[in-house]
Amino acid sequence: MHLSKLSFNRGTLLVVLAAVLMVLAFWLSPWEDADDWETFYYAARRLVAADQSLYDTMITENYYSNPPWLAAAIVPVTVLPPKFGWALLSAATLAIALLLLRRWAASPGIVRMVAVLASPPMMYILLHGQIDVVIIGAVLLPAWVWPVAAITKPQVAIGLLFGIPRRHWLRAALFTGALLAVSFLLWGFWPAEVIRQPKPFVGAGHNLWAGLWPFQVPMGVLLLALGVSRKDERFLIAGSPFLSPYAALSTLIGPWIAAVSFLKPWQTLLVLASWWGAVVYRLLA
Repeated sequence: MHLSKLSFNRGTLLVVLAAVLMVLAFWLSPWEDADDWETFYYAARRLVAADQSLYDTMITENYYSNPPWLAAAIVPVTVLPPKFGWALLSAATLAIALLLLRRWAASPGIVRMVAVLASPPMMYILLHGQIDVVIIGAVLLPAWVWPVAAITKPQVAIGLLFGIPRRHWLRAALFTGALLAVSFLLWGFWPAEVIRQPKPFVGAGHNLWAGLWPFQVPMGVLLLALGVSRKDERFLIAGSPFLSPYAALSTLIGPWIAAVSFLKPWQTLLVLASWWGAVVYRLLA
């Protein structure tokens, strides 16, 4: 056997083993209250139930506010217990976050990797079972897929609409248009239902822009302008949360990974320490 083949097999085995261990670690953890994941999970179950609507009533403790294709993508996972699905999502979140950092920083190093995985938004994502990193992971896919990510969760990826190369515009329009058309045929004109249903999260205490909207929007416009002029997707991702009237702590994971890719290790640690200090102060205040 060639040495390169042996190395490849060992590397693949280590990656698979690490993934299995991460899933098992989350599954066996004592944490049981991933409320956002339960919303996605039971929305997927409701989607396949002929007598239940996806949008007009609360699912567990929250309303479902994403396109129906997100729930449809989760349907296969609903054959598993909710916590195991959360374990899969959490392991995927960590892996995709590191892939994004590797894409944006050629040699990220251990400090930057730890700073991403141990950041406040990452902890929020894992504890609540959010999908922000998975959505941002669309930048790892061909650019003609980006519009789907942008409209699936605009507060983390809307900026990607402005980064699609001209040569991909037609394919992006056809792909997104076809997906929208199929979703309307299957589930009706769901955007109207999303708009009509209550949005208690906009005024909730965990909304970072509560009382600030729309004064943070110029910052988003600035970052998008930099992303377009420099053809750098990091600015497009970083600017996305500032264009939305709602952003939770989890929404800042994209700007944080982008920022870490620019910072030196000591700068990264300084910002991370100050961020955790702010979180602790807020919890104790």
